[in-house]
Amino acid sequence: MPRVGGSLANIAICAARFGAPVEMLGGAGGDEWGVWLRDGIAAQGVGVERFVLMPGAGTSHAFVSVAADGEPDFAFYGDPERPAAHAGDDLERALTGEAGVLVVGSDTLVGEAEREVTMRAVRLARERGWQVACDPNLRPRRWADLELMLGVIRDLVAESTVVKCNEDEALRLSGEADVLAAGSELVRLGPEAAVVTRGARGALVVAGDRVDSVPAHAATVVDATGAGDCVAGVIAAALAAGAAPAGLQPAMDVAMRAAAGVVEVWGATAGLPEAAEAQAQLAAALPS
Repeated sequence: MPRVGGSLANIAICAARFGAPVEMLGGAGGDEWGVWLRDGIAAQGVGVERFVLMPGAGTSHAFVSVAADGEPDFAFYGDPERPAAHAGDDLERALTGEAGVLVVGSDTLVGEAEREVTMRAVRLARERGWQVACDPNLRPRRWADLELMLGVIRDLVAESTVVKCNEDEALRLSGEADVLAAGSELVRLGPEAAVVTRGARGALVVAGDRVDSVPAHAATVVDATGAGDCVAGVIAAALAAGAAPAGLQPAMDVAMRAAAGVVEVWGATAGLPEAAEAQAQLAAALPS
């Protein structure tokens, strides 16, 4: 059955569930699927005032197959050279007012038009004092040139405040063979902190010379789709609530617990805790 998804949509839904005021800055095709997607995101408490439905463009789809161990495999359908949903003064307006958290990924880096808009948004946000959280989500099947993919995404990581990725992504982006060295190399690129998720082995939080290990919560894995997005969503909500990038370890325990719930049911967001529970967990974890 079709489900609302896309990495950034999943992150937005999770961040909203954990108490952050969230708005999607992006878009979809001006077809019935785009309307369905926009309405589904809005129903989860995410603002869609700047979620553009582009006339004449189709909405891309991801088909997910899940292995016996719950690990997903993705097949993407849609034009990688799709038009950019936002440009010009629209970015200026979106990033005005009180500084917040801009969350970005690599899906809008494949095509040149979207890449230019994404990087301009990131640089504008940093100039205005925003935190930038990057979830690279490496998707080699979407790129014709894998070296270009790695180079472009490293540029995004360098402009970010926090980068969150899984172990395989950390190794590929850093060129290192060891996960600790990979986390340190990602921080050396520019972020204040790197969060590396490791499935059942939990996660590492690397900030400067400090490395915190966060254990996973026990789970019976049905579908791991969205587990990493859940972690990124909790990170975004924690940053929005005032957590420092170098002080994310308490929020990561909350993220690990939430991710354990996500993997126990089908779909990327169906296993998230209810809003009251989620917000209470995060509030208890963060310094008052």
